[in-house]
Amino acid sequence: MASFDQDKNQFKVLIAGGSLVGLGLALAFERAGIEYELFERGDFATQLGASIGIHPHTIRILEQLGVWEDIERQVIPLQVRKHYDGNGHCFEDSLVLVDINEILQRPIVFMERCKALEVLYNHVQDKSKLHARTAVVGYEETPQTVIVTTEDGTQHHGHILIGADGIHSKVRKLMADKISVTDQALANEINEAFTSEYDCIFAVSRNDAGKQFLPDAMVHNVYYDKYSAIAAAGVPGLVFWFLFVKDSKCTRTPNCPRFTDEDAEATILKYGSSLVGPEYTVKDLWDARVKGTMVPLEEGVIKQWSHNRVVLMGDSVHKATINPGLGGNLAYEGIARLTNGLVPLLKDNPMPSLQQLTEVFNQYIAGQEPRAKTVVDLSGQITRYEAQDTWVLKFAARHIVPWVSDRIKAKLYASFSRGGPYLEYLPLPAMDAEPAKSAKKHSRGIFPKQITIVMLIGGTAAIFWDVCGRFGPDRREGTD
Repeated sequence: MASFDQDKNQFKVLIAGGSLVGLGLALAFERAGIEYELFERGDFATQLGASIGIHPHTIRILEQLGVWEDIERQVIPLQVRKHYDGNGHCFEDSLVLVDINEILQRPIVFMERCKALEVLYNHVQDKSKLHARTAVVGYEETPQTVIVTTEDGTQHHGHILIGADGIHSKVRKLMADKISVTDQALANEINEAFTSEYDCIFAVSRNDAGKQFLPDAMVHNVYYDKYSAIAAAGVPGLVFWFLFVKDSKCTRTPNCPRFTDEDAEATILKYGSSLVGPEYTVKDLWDARVKGTMVPLEEGVIKQWSHNRVVLMGDSVHKATINPGLGGNLAYEGIARLTNGLVPLLKDNPMPSLQQLTEVFNQYIAGQEPRAKTVVDLSGQITRYEAQDTWVLKFAARHIVPWVSDRIKAKLYASFSRGGPYLEYLPLPAMDAEPAKSAKKHSRGIFPKQITIVMLIGGTAAIFWDVCGRFGPDRREGTD
């Protein structure tokens, strides 16, 4: 295989990982006219993985990249959310998703992960820059470049390396190895940054029109003690669902569990009789599955995000539990923040120094890290809220949160969503052009108490109880 470094005088980005984050980066760089090469250890648009939730602030970025219309044609915006106890009693019937769509003029949607990958891949104009079955196995740095070695022994020259290769990131491990030469303690912190206390079966099942588990555009949440489930009908004929179970012990990377099909079957055997909606169980969904798997829910934010010419992004650097569906969206915020710094730098200086690149990395980290820490922390609280991990969370779910109006929840969520960054080097959609200055002003982070209440939308607002205790009645609601 030939090396892809014909013009070493042109700035080039090397990307490890070709999933949602890597392909998003590829599109962002292609639209900016920045040279890049992307290396994916498997195939693109793989059938692995079940679903992805897309929130309004990510939709705005996808609109800028020109891919949202192709996604929009495949999805049904979520509208109604019903919350059940283990006996099938609905204790909260919410239209907050409708209110969010009305306020932001963009919905929250669910779709198959492979279909999202397919759309992103199809929109990359120059496929020669995308290299499937080409895993990154090592890298070295010179004063001016970074040299990546792939599994076939080929070397590829670039000027920065972005590790967008997920929770089991090879680039993160390689970076920690480099750091260990001078700071073994920091390297250990990076390698052991994520913990796992909950496990999850996530799957896609058939939702046949003649006998639907739940109607299109509907979400069901069910709350048990130490476990919970969510089902969402966001695509015609399919239901995306999740079973969250508290593990018997808390583990830490690199020793978080890896589950087999047999582990998943054993979990279904134990919890399969549990109702998800009023007339169907976990086992009913499992038997109708198209695909499904079991994973640990890692949580955490690593201490150091970059080292010399290497920078990490997405799940390789911050991993949130999936209950509110914000992890992938957080990664797209990272794409915007990093490229917003890199594009103007390269315009002014086509071959920037390491010091200048470090400044861009630090700017990206300064904007992304506070939001990442808040989302990771509160996503974890949401997981525990839905699994009723404590009596306080159970009380809040049943007796406090249902009394908070959908409109208040929607306004607070909208304030959070508007704070997400956009691609400053591409035109904004017409509906966003007017408030662009305000969005930019808030793109570097939001108040923890604001996002805390915002998370009510995730079916999760027991955090409301937490925020009232910490901040009292001085709560801001946001505006339309």
